[in-house]
Amino acid sequence: MTTENLRRSLKNPVCLALDTPDWPTAESLLERLGPSLGMVKIGPVLYVRAAGSVTDWIESGTCPVFLDFKWHDIPHTVSEAIRGLPGRSVRLVTIHAQGGPAMISAAREAAEKKGENRPLVIAVTLLTHLAKGELCLLGIKDRWEGIQRLGKAALDAGADGLVMAPGDVVRAREEWGPGPFIVTPGIRFVRPEAGSGDDQVLSETPARALENGSDLLVVGRPILESPTPEKTLEEILGQCRPE
Repeated sequence: MTTENLRRSLKNPVCLALDTPDWPTAESLLERLGPSLGMVKIGPVLYVRAAGSVTDWIESGTCPVFLDFKWHDIPHTVSEAIRGLPGRSVRLVTIHAQGGPAMISAAREAAEKKGENRPLVIAVTLLTHLAKGELCLLGIKDRWEGIQRLGKAALDAGADGLVMAPGDVVRAREEWGPGPFIVTPGIRFVRPEAGSGDDQVLSETPARALENGSDLLVVGRPILESPTPEKTLEEILGQCRPE
């Protein structure tokens, strides 16, 4: 799988973050929304709680999967984790760019051994919830400088793309062009107001995120917390279509 092949194969750019408390809830949502989704993101919380059911569903191949474990470990461990991925429907996996070039290269090599339908390796630079004060505690004075440095290192080491907050996508495209596959969390119908309690501090609307250059929009709470998730997904998909 190449970045262009994945772009062409996606039904639409909406990826549901399946951050549910248990598998029955997840399964119900997948039955209702699955046919309309471009991809489904599965993270460690659901996987730990329902590993067997999740693995069975992944192996069924009913929907493209984004496995968001954000690996950050020694190269051998990350390589073995990717080599052991279940099924053939996993399209994306995440690693931390701070793991360094050797780890990233090992992840890419392991992914390529999965064959032509290999998952793309997507690097996380700076987590989207990190505000200025937290970044300073980590020794990062300027957010974009940190993203730029980590992003370049990841792409140079073989990452296929980057996880990028909506507010950073424009500069990312200016920096690295159209090649990298950019995954964008923090999608909301409206931008959250300051002090709203939303931990995605650089949120954006679907239309704006796509205009800025995102390839895949990760949507969680707007759908998961909706009393009518089908209608909410339909509204989000409507915002994704050009007028």
